[in-house]
This record gives sequence, structure tokens and C-alpha cells, in this order.
Amino acid sequence: MKLPFAKVHGAGNDFVVVKYPELSDEEFAKLAPILCDRRKGIGADGLLLVRRDPEHDFRMVYFNADGSRASFCGNGARSLVLYTWKEGMAPAEMTFVSDAGVHKGLVVDGKPSVSLPDPKDIKLNLTLHEFDFPLHFVESGVPHVVVLVENLVSFDVDGVGRSIRNHPKFIPAGTNADFVQIHPDNSISVRTYERGVERETLACGTGAVAVATILHRLKGIQPPIEFNFPGGTLRVSFELKGSIPTNVMLGGQTAVVFKGEIELP
Repeated sequence: MKLPFAKVHGAGNDFVVVKYPELSDEEFAKLAPILCDRRKGIGADGLLLVRRDPEHDFRMVYFNADGSRASFCGNGARSLVLYTWKEGMAPAEMTFVSDAGVHKGLVVDGKPSVSLPDPKDIKLNLTLHEFDFPLHFVESGVPHVVVLVENLVSFDVDGVGRSIRNHPKFIPAGTNADFVQIHPDNSISVRTYERGVERETLACGTGAVAVATILHRLKGIQPPIEFNFPGGTLRVSFELKGSIPTNVMLGGQTAVVFKGEIELP
């Protein structure tokens, strides 16, 4: 069986997209590691399914590269907004649903942005004896721990990120880990260890929202906030309901790279 697909990316965070597939979600959970394999498959950080929905323009289903299902992916959602608009499957102003809820998508001058769930479960200055720095937790569609560091270039993102991701404090679901440096010119760099990919990725949309939430609470940084990831720049805007961000929007670099077919095993 040949499976048509598209390859997309959001700031280097790359995905395989399959639209209106005949196979079940359970079958795709098994296929995700094969399709996302960078040596024997297409290669990607995750797998995105576009399914029909009776009330919205489409339903987004997301699998990490290891086959685990995640409730949401910010860069994946932005990539789907661009892809479905280009394919004529959705208008420039669209709504779609994911396991995290209903989202708005918007394409202006060919550039997509997407709404994210309001951040919740914010916990500042967590101390764990394994780490000599404070950790800040937030749920931004998926769980994230944010850590401020002084030298992001030399920081062991994979090693420390893996330790945080698997720490007993965050079981059973685990967590993503974002490492942040604020530079003297007030620009902000971020590197993310992603749960389910189990390594550093070039960018993370829900991570950008998590970092924006924490920096607003800790440093009073106001939106819109731009973040420089290894794969490109992401922009987060939001309003405030008390001290909690609401009406969160995520934008940044996005592209449909190519389309093709792959023979399924």
C-alpha cells in the first residue's frame, strides 16, 4: 500500500502530514516511528493526521516520533494551518479541533498563526535536589519545564533535558524541557528537549508559549515576545486575564517542503 504524504516544518520542527487517511489512529501510532525514522523512513519529529470533523474545518491528530500520542503540537498546528490552506481544505480564517480543544488558525500574506490553550498549572521555582537551579512548570497544551541558564550554547540540553523529562516528579506523563538565555540586548534564545522525540528539536511551539508565560511571570516581559530557536524565530502574543495569559497566538517561519508517496511495510 502506498501512502501519500506531505513534509512540512515550523522553524525546523518537521512533520509528516497525512490527509484524510483510511487507516485508524491505532494503526498510525504503530506507523509513526517508521515514517519518522530519518534513515529508513521519511524523517520527522512527528506525524500529523488531518481528519474530517463535522463542526470544524478539520481535526488534527498528532503522534510523536516514538508513536506516543500527544494532545497538541504548536509548530505542527501552524504547519497544518498553512498546509490545509494551500490545499484548499480550509479558508484563511479557520477553526480546527485537537485533543487539547478547539483552535483558531489564520493565514495572512501566506504566513500562518494558530491559537493555543490558555497556560495552566503554573508552578514557579520548583526545587529538586538533583538540580542546582530552579525549575518552572507550565501546561501549554502539553507539559513543559522552563529553566533559565547563563550560557545556552554550551549547555547540555540532551543530558539535562532527559533527566528532567524522566524525573519522578513528572511521572507518569513526563515533561518537555526548555532552556532559556536572555541576552544583554534583551533578545531571547531557547533550546528544547522534546518528550516523545527524546532529543533536542530545532524548535518547539508549545515550548515558546511556556517560556513566554514564565518570563512574563518572572521578568514582567510583555507580549509580543520573539524567541530565537536553533531552527528559526517564533513569536508569541497574548492578552492577560489577571496574571494568566489568554488568547494566546503562535506565529513564525513555516513551509510545506515537498509531497510524495511511501510504500508501507
